[in-house]
Amino acid sequence: MENGSKIINGIKSNNACEKIWELDESGVLEDIIPEASSMKEVGQCKYHKVDCFSHTIYALEEFEKLIEENKFPTHLNEGIWKYLNTIVEDDIKVLDLLKLGVFLHDIGKSKAKTIDENGRTHFKGHEKFSGDIAIEVGKNLNLSQKSIELLYNYTRYHMYLLTIYKKSDASHEVIEEMFNKLQDDVIGVMLLGFADITATKKLLDPKEDEEILKSYIYYILTVYLYKYKKNVSF
Repeated sequence: MENGSKIINGIKSNNACEKIWELDESGVLEDIIPEASSMKEVGQCKYHKVDCFSHTIYALEEFEKLIEENKFPTHLNEGIWKYLNTIVEDDIKVLDLLKLGVFLHDIGKSKAKTIDENGRTHFKGHEKFSGDIAIEVGKNLNLSQKSIELLYNYTRYHMYLLTIYKKSDASHEVIEEMFNKLQDDVIGVMLLGFADITATKKLLDPKEDEEILKSYIYYILTVYLYKYKKNVSF
């Protein structure tokens, strides 16, 4: 499990996006995550300008930037960091697993790929495949069941934010269903969603204001932490 340890240590570093590149070039990444190679062959479509592997590296970069800047609203800061700093096993925090989840969130696209009659590529339902693959990656890394469950939640449900954002629907029914399913992991899923969408939008429309997206995230997390968790109607 020497290669597995290298991946875990890379993810735990402050520049995980660079470490992933290095581990890929050395062949370590593919030894533990065989599907990593297929990520370089798919991904480009109407909504993505780069391959899946490059996108996930960009997403990881956006996530680390978000964490490093640490500009969360005052009323959410404590709750977010309490979640991220939770120790899951040994020396592994939720934050570490979330970074791994960012890298794995689109890994199921090669299995979900279809091409329609107009020659357009689609990856509908890729999050389901990503969730299944994340479970296998967790096993390959000898992670605990709790860690694997977290990886599954991050990858399987990473589309929640994009769906809410595109439909402009953060209604009571929608977010309550999400809260019931994810509980505290809604925090991680929202942060992953931000990194995912931002990495995509910066290539498609660099001028788009990311603060609009953040407003959705902060609203959802405010309702979760101050209403749902306290059993206050919303």
